[in-house]
Amino acid sequence: MDTHTRRQLVLRAAARAEHVRVKCNIRPTSPIDPISVAGQRGCEVLYMSLPSLEGVYSPTPRPAIILGSERPAGRRAYTCMHELGHHEFKHGVRLEELKKGNPQMTKDPDEFLADMFAANLLMSQASIRHALKVRSVDIKKIEPMQVLCLASFFGVGYGTLLDQMTFTLGLLNHASREHLKKAKPKDLKARFDCTASSELVMVDAFWQGRAVDIEVGDTLALYPGSILEDKPCILRHQIIDGRPTFKAVARGLLRAYHDCNDWAVNIRIAPKQYAGLAQHRFLDDPEEDLT
Repeated sequence: MDTHTRRQLVLRAAARAEHVRVKCNIRPTSPIDPISVAGQRGCEVLYMSLPSLEGVYSPTPRPAIILGSERPAGRRAYTCMHELGHHEFKHGVRLEELKKGNPQMTKDPDEFLADMFAANLLMSQASIRHALKVRSVDIKKIEPMQVLCLASFFGVGYGTLLDQMTFTLGLLNHASREHLKKAKPKDLKARFDCTASSELVMVDAFWQGRAVDIEVGDTLALYPGSILEDKPCILRHQIIDGRPTFKAVARGLLRAYHDCNDWAVNIRIAPKQYAGLAQHRFLDDPEEDLT
């Protein structure tokens, strides 16, 4: 694709992403819940074991998006919105192989369009600029842990957020991106006692607009002074960098809040590598062992 064609596709994808936000009644500055958005746009979302695929979209017999349950949470969120892009642009059946590298380098126009749609829906310019502003983060001085916290907020991967802020939005220059990429997410997460197979979700005082979604085995890091409901599905771990941390041990629903202000968030825990309808992944399973 030439530069003009790519530019036109980016604009088309951004316009459609904005259209979807409006139709789903999501504010321009808010993060999104991919599963909820896909459902509102008429797509049923399922998790399945797909070792060699990112995901699948099929418009018949009814629109459905299938996500690989083995993939990291941030990757599944992106894939879900990518497949929704195929639905929005009526591209027909799609089987997405495991991806590596920057979506900007995709040569297939339909795949590039779906990628840009996903990126703009998950990480719109308005939402990222607002997230930086309320947190008083200077983009020229942004630190790796701040990027990781923002990635948690938007529900995407560390590298995915860096690419969006660099290649699509132009907020980061290439030198800053390369510097930030030297900080490996696995090393940042290790500071919070996360294993290679678990995720770290960092929740700050500005987390609003969507629930906090984690999976069994993941670490939840709340901001200082936060209080978490005492339920058997999650266990208090330790204080790290001033943040109370918790380990998810079973699926369930609970709430975190702060006594000194009106901040509160819902927290939803799903099983690791869950298979089934996405909308049911947080429901209690009486057969699960909480001991």
